[in-house]
Amino acid sequence: MIRYLRQEEKRRTLPLWREAFYQDSEAFLEYYYREKTRDNRILAKVEEETGRIVSMVHRNPYRVQAGEMAWDIDYVVAAATTKDRQRQGLMRGLLTRMMEDMYGEEMGFCFLMPADVKIYEPFDFVTICEQPSLKLNPKGERELKAERLADDGRDKERAARWMDRWLMERYQVFARRTPEYVGRLLGELASEDGWMEFLTISHPVDQGKERGRDEIQGIRCWWGLGEKEQRMLLAGDVWTKPADRKPPLIMARIIHLKKFLTAIRLRPGSGKEHCLSVRLKVEDSLCRDNEGTFLWVIDRETSRLFSWEDNMKVQVSLKITIAELTGWLFGRGTGLCGENPWMREVQVLDRIFLDEIV
Repeated sequence: MIRYLRQEEKRRTLPLWREAFYQDSEAFLEYYYREKTRDNRILAKVEEETGRIVSMVHRNPYRVQAGEMAWDIDYVVAAATTKDRQRQGLMRGLLTRMMEDMYGEEMGFCFLMPADVKIYEPFDFVTICEQPSLKLNPKGERELKAERLADDGRDKERAARWMDRWLMERYQVFARRTPEYVGRLLGELASEDGWMEFLTISHPVDQGKERGRDEIQGIRCWWGLGEKEQRMLLAGDVWTKPADRKPPLIMARIIHLKKFLTAIRLRPGSGKEHCLSVRLKVEDSLCRDNEGTFLWVIDRETSRLFSWEDNMKVQVSLKITIAELTGWLFGRGTGLCGENPWMREVQVLDRIFLDEIV
């Protein structure tokens, strides 16, 4: 039986988590099952005879900015099946049911960090970005002062406000930072003996900077039960350089096409006086309501999808799979644009910052 677990049942997935993700510490698991399962949903395959949970996928909610829109979006984590039930189609059943439910909830898209992209490509997930991977450059190491964040309301509010503004100025797609987000992140870091710190620089009082407080130039996080590892760094280009490691990939899939397209619009200065009309034919074998032929009308404010009627007149036509459409609209469709020059007039969501772990 495939079903969502009740709140009191969620800890029954711990044996499967320990089997599948054996590298996670008990302290981290205690944090996760105390904090993250308060508001997530766990879809599971439960053996009817024994009640054993043999496969699971967790839907962890985030408030995500997507262009001018802010949506409740699920980050898909902890997809796992017991060793004795693998290669029996259990995960396919869970992911298919999950996407059906997300479509019913009008969720524009979902995202995940894959252990192997080949697991999710058959479900039309595509790679949309790498997790950001930066470290301080010599100037940053020399001039910035690290000030550990206090676990109190004032510092959480200060950190959330700075991060949200910093991300909004640079990216189109990111999880919104709030004091609650910061509080949860502090708990996640603490589970692995980690912390968050402001990176600040001092200014003379007469320059009009924050009196009695150094100006924030960045925020950095550390964690690790043994050797400490940098978990996150947000700071301007003047202070940073690429880190010497290969960052994890992030994959995404459009779920509710009509909802997702409201975040898409024409580029400023695109040369289109009013709007662009597209005969859009989409192939989607898993979210069937996305499949078919539509009228897609795009202007500088938003875009809208309508049912196709034979007498409709359009400027251009496009036949595309949902995976190709996801890739293009998240900035990975340069090949398609070469075949269809009009696609360059569309403002895609190509500046993405998604660094969540769970």
